[in-house]
Amino acid sequence: MWRNYFIVSWRNIKKHKAFTAINVVGLSLSMSVCLLLILLVYDHYSYDTVHPYGDRTFRVLTYHKGARGIFSNGYATSPLPIGEALSNGYTIADTYTNLNHGLHGEIRSEHKVINPESEFEGRSLFADHNFFKVFGFELKEGDPLTALNEPYSMVLTSKMANLLFPQKNALGEEVIMEGMGRYRVTGILTEDLPKSHIRFNLLASFSTIPLLAKENHMTNEYKDWETTWMNYNYIVLNDKASRVEAEALINQIASEQMKLKEDHPGYEFELQGLTEVVPGKLLSNEISFTLPKIVLLFFALLGLVVIITASINYANLSIAKSLTRTREVGIRKANGASKSQIITQFLVESVLISTLSLLVAIGIYWFLIDQFNSLWIFNQVGITLEDTVFAYGFFLLFSLLLGLISGVGPSYFVSRLDTIRSLKGNGAFSNTHKGGLLSKISGKKILLSIQFGLSIVMLVSIFLIRDQANYLTRSSFGFDDEHIYFVRLQGHDPKVIETEFARTPGIEDVTFTSHHPAVGRSYGGNMKLNEADEYMTIYHFSVEERYVSVMGLELIAGTDFPQTANHQQEKFIVVNELATRRLGFESAAEAVGALIYVEDDSRVKIIGVVKDYHWEPLMKSIEPLALRIKPEDYQYAYFKIGVNDPGAFGKQMEQKWNEYDEARTFQGGFLNEETDLFYQFFYDLGGILTFISLIAIAITALGFLGMVSFHLKTRTKEIGIRKVLGASFGQITLSMTGGFMIMLAATALVMVPVAVFANGLWINEMAVHSPISIFNVGPAILIVVLLSGATILTQVWRNTSENPVNALRSE
Repeated sequence: MWRNYFIVSWRNIKKHKAFTAINVVGLSLSMSVCLLLILLVYDHYSYDTVHPYGDRTFRVLTYHKGARGIFSNGYATSPLPIGEALSNGYTIADTYTNLNHGLHGEIRSEHKVINPESEFEGRSLFADHNFFKVFGFELKEGDPLTALNEPYSMVLTSKMANLLFPQKNALGEEVIMEGMGRYRVTGILTEDLPKSHIRFNLLASFSTIPLLAKENHMTNEYKDWETTWMNYNYIVLNDKASRVEAEALINQIASEQMKLKEDHPGYEFELQGLTEVVPGKLLSNEISFTLPKIVLLFFALLGLVVIITASINYANLSIAKSLTRTREVGIRKANGASKSQIITQFLVESVLISTLSLLVAIGIYWFLIDQFNSLWIFNQVGITLEDTVFAYGFFLLFSLLLGLISGVGPSYFVSRLDTIRSLKGNGAFSNTHKGGLLSKISGKKILLSIQFGLSIVMLVSIFLIRDQANYLTRSSFGFDDEHIYFVRLQGHDPKVIETEFARTPGIEDVTFTSHHPAVGRSYGGNMKLNEADEYMTIYHFSVEERYVSVMGLELIAGTDFPQTANHQQEKFIVVNELATRRLGFESAAEAVGALIYVEDDSRVKIIGVVKDYHWEPLMKSIEPLALRIKPEDYQYAYFKIGVNDPGAFGKQMEQKWNEYDEARTFQGGFLNEETDLFYQFFYDLGGILTFISLIAIAITALGFLGMVSFHLKTRTKEIGIRKVLGASFGQITLSMTGGFMIMLAATALVMVPVAVFANGLWINEMAVHSPISIFNVGPAILIVVLLSGATILTQVWRNTSENPVNALRSE
């Protein structure tokens, strides 16, 4: 029986080559995208699966009360004392471990100088003695129970160990961390590390931090309850404790211990399971970047749109094509075939077509993997998709399910055809007296409406994403990024760098800073106005005294830093307008000259106030900021330039660096290119959406072409009669395809507002955005109108150009 099903199905596939080709092309295009998305989802759900207490291990997240949103959704960091507080006096936790991201700078051995975070994917972290107990990372050398016990101990990845000590075993050797002291290598990790959200190159013992803080190499506030941005807490709950119970306890303890200003909204804490981190929430202060769940859901939605479009095509064309197979169905029924057997026959055909489509789709999928891995955004965050044999099992299962789902409608439809009328060649439902066959399959227009509606939504989204990306890259940040060339210091003395480079033709001035503005990075800090006040979070950049003038920031009150500020203990700060309001001043002028407390209860004077500028990404609201003179934090030299040939200038700067330091790779460029790169993900997202939309639109166009062509073929004789009676081309077009035109107009009226509303949900969350207008929506509607109009006109012209005599002879 099954053999017969397959033989008949294969004969029908070969017989109706055009029908098969349209369906295979549509299904294979959509399936190739879905295969890629399946691999992406499979990859992200394979993270953090090897840890010994994975089902009971949770990370503590921090939120500002009442400030949750798409682009400000909390922090992966939390106050350090949380873990210890749960373990002392409570039985809810079996153990905990802490990480700290304050380990920075170059690492030096007798053979090599490396900047791990700028040259390699992964972080440099402090980890406590419980790290290897909580997490499933394995050492190939060293004892995991003691490797991170003693101060100034360090564990290296195999790659880092081989680079630092290419000619001997790294275990037991010493390395120097710039500004962080001398460390002994006590452990080396295995070659192949498991996939985890904790991507690192080296780990230093957490017990080193108090000694570094004592020597002023790190801030002493790392251990405060109010410090929410430096540490990561991982709690292993006992097997009887619940997450809800633990969260309530953490929030209770924190509310008792945290001393915040009265007008501070406060913090709330949440537990996140290890397997929920990737894919997870969009959080600040993540250890490493992976696609958040909302992005995966977005991609999944795109894949669903494409596959629904292809499935609708298959269902529409199969139902239409079944009208030419009514005699076949009638003969089968007359010979005793049951409904289930007819349904099975058509389902087997559907599965065979989906399997053929899978073979074609796999070829397209291999091409797409390379294109996906070459996208800038995924290169920057270290996401690389690898083709695995195991994934092909999911691909085959997906293909079978798609074949069954796509074939259910058509197979059920043909199984209901009336036997007698089918044998006469005009098959219909047994209850034809209620309107006839065509009225029963008018649902095909509804399916086409869905296809075109989804196409409109995707096209509108493409234009909006592109428009937002262009708007963001054209928007003013409030500082001069056009005439700034940066060079990463890589541990060199800033004054030496200034001496070496300042004489380069085209350089007008120079300053130094700890961070690039507008790319989402800064230092957190605690400040307050009065001694009795509670500390509040005010972010800061460490800058040199010329920073305000070189960057073109607008002073609205007070003065710039004095020229000697960089050569003495920190006495002055410059703040933005929002910081003055947060500190309690009514005006910027009132803040000038005021002394405020910072971190270790030292006091500094507000010497100037700058106009608020976008030091945060444009999508986020402006936050309070202080510019502080802290030379030990400088990471970049900023050169203000005036040159006619930027390309030649860049090559000259790189050449000077290579002459100055042969051991380190040059890292520099124009600041505006660096800030524009931050928004490259919009263009990549737009490119992905454009590609998928083109596939969806192509599939829709193929289906529409098939349906219009079939519709006109069934009315060939009517077209001939109309021509004989003198009907014009326009009159025939309107009468033959008016229903399609009404359908398209109704679809646009419904789906354009849906597209605008859906995109408005994320656009309006951005602090800076371009408004939605007819210039975004109009091109999408125009493309659909032109595409559908061209299809209708060409098909009508093709049918009306034939001799009406031949049309009248048509049966």
